[in-house]
Amino acid sequence: MPGVRGVIDYFLSCRVQEDETEGKAKGLVCAPEGWNFMDWVPEWKDGTPADGHGGVSGVINWQFALVLRLVSELEMLVGEPELAARARRLAEETAAKLIEVFWDGERGLFADDVTHTHYSEHAQCLAILSGLLTPERQKWVSSGLLTAPDLARTTIYFTHYLFETYAVLGEPNALLERLALWFDLKTNGLKTTIEMPEPTRSDCHAWGAHPLYHYFATLLGIRPASSGFQTVRIVPQLGRLNRASGTLVHPKGNIEVDFVQDGDTLRGHITLPAGITGTFVHGFRSLPLVSGRQEVSLP
Repeated sequence: MPGVRGVIDYFLSCRVQEDETEGKAKGLVCAPEGWNFMDWVPEWKDGTPADGHGGVSGVINWQFALVLRLVSELEMLVGEPELAARARRLAEETAAKLIEVFWDGERGLFADDVTHTHYSEHAQCLAILSGLLTPERQKWVSSGLLTAPDLARTTIYFTHYLFETYAVLGEPNALLERLALWFDLKTNGLKTTIEMPEPTRSDCHAWGAHPLYHYFATLLGIRPASSGFQTVRIVPQLGRLNRASGTLVHPKGNIEVDFVQDGDTLRGHITLPAGITGTFVHGFRSLPLVSGRQEVSLP
C-alpha cells in the first residue's frame, strides 16, 4: 500500500493547477512525462491516446478516476477508512471534472480530448468501470459504446477492459463477437496470442491470453465474493451459447461448473471446495451455494 499511495500522490502532483487551458482542465491530470501507453490503436501515435503526450487526456484521467475508486476499496480492506474516504473523494472530484470537460451531450459519449475531436471505446469503458456515473448517464454511454460506428476500437491488450465492461452491462454476445480476433489467429497460422494487430511486434505475447480469464470470470461468471476468495459469486452470462462448463483452480481445490441454457432457464451443477460457500445468480434471482456438488436451476 505505501507503493500504491506513492503512485497516486505522483499523479496528483501532475494535476493542472493554473488556468493553462482557459481553466477548463484545472484539477485534471496532465499526462506525465514518459510513454503513456494505453493500447496499440492504429490511429494513435505510439499507442498513446489523444493528448497523451503532455496534454490533458480524457482516457488517462478516466483511468485515474477508476484507480482512485479501487484504491478506496483497498484502503478499507487494510483498515484505513480515512484514507479510503480521501481516495473516494478524489475519485468523485475527478469524475465530476471529467463530466464537465469531456462529456458530449449530443452524442452521449465522453471525448478523448478537450476539443471533443477524438472518441474511443477506451474512454467509455473506463468511465463505466469507474462506477462513478449516474444510472442515466451510464445508460447513454453504454448505448454509444455498443452502437457508435466511429469510436477508436480497442485492440488485443485493452480489450480486457472492454470485456470487463460487457460483463458489467450484461452483454455477453458483444463479447463473443469481439472474440473473432482470437478465433482468427489460427487461420493466420498462429499458435500463440499476438501483441497487436498486424504488423505485430510479437507473435507470442502474454496479454493476449485474457480471454481465458473472461471465459471463467465473465461467461461462466465465477468471481471472488470476498477477500482471498473465501466466498464465491457465480453469475453466468452465456449469451447465445447453449452450454458451457469449466474447472477453475481455487486455493482450496477446484470450482467445477456445467451449465445448460434452455430458453430463459439456466440449469446445471456447481461444485465448490470444502469450506467454501457462495451465491449463484441468474436474472433477478439467486440461490445459496454450499461446499460440495449441487444442482442449480433458475428461470
